[in-house]
Amino acid sequence: MKNIYLLGFMGSGKSYLGKWLSQKFNLNFLDLDQFIEDSVQLSIPQIFSSIGEEGFREQEANLLRKTANFSQYIISCGGGTPCFHDNMKWIKDHGISIYLKTSEELLFKRLNNQKTGRPLISSMSDDDLRHFISMKISEREKFYEQAEYTYLQWQDDHTPFELENFIADKLQRSRS
Repeated sequence: MKNIYLLGFMGSGKSYLGKWLSQKFNLNFLDLDQFIEDSVQLSIPQIFSSIGEEGFREQEANLLRKTANFSQYIISCGGGTPCFHDNMKWIKDHGISIYLKTSEELLFKRLNNQKTGRPLISSMSDDDLRHFISMKISEREKFYEQAEYTYLQWQDDHTPFELENFIADKLQRSRS
């Protein structure tokens, strides 16, 4: 079975849902950001500080391509992963891509509650966070929407079971 790549903006639930789904489908789980940190022995903010965003994006692209050697994985990609170095084309050529499309309001709600764990947004006011989400979504949506499948999350009432059923249906279709 091809690897499954989960895509979406920060706060869309890629890591949480990826871990949950990997257990449900008896697959391995890889968080690409964690894989990068483990590989270079630095945190994402430290990588940005030492080699800048372009250096980080090169590391990200190189390590993403190493996932071609993995089998039966659910891979949670960073929010910007599909937007650089032809990563979206590579993902589509090497796996099943699923965009966790999440409303800006739901992203704001989630991220506002997670600011302390996210250095990029930790000092933003509510207005700045809303603007940041809107701006980044408009920049990245054209990449995200190239995913093979899109799963819509407009409210916080979706359960992991719904995504499990969605993916099970898509996997069944891709096998037939």
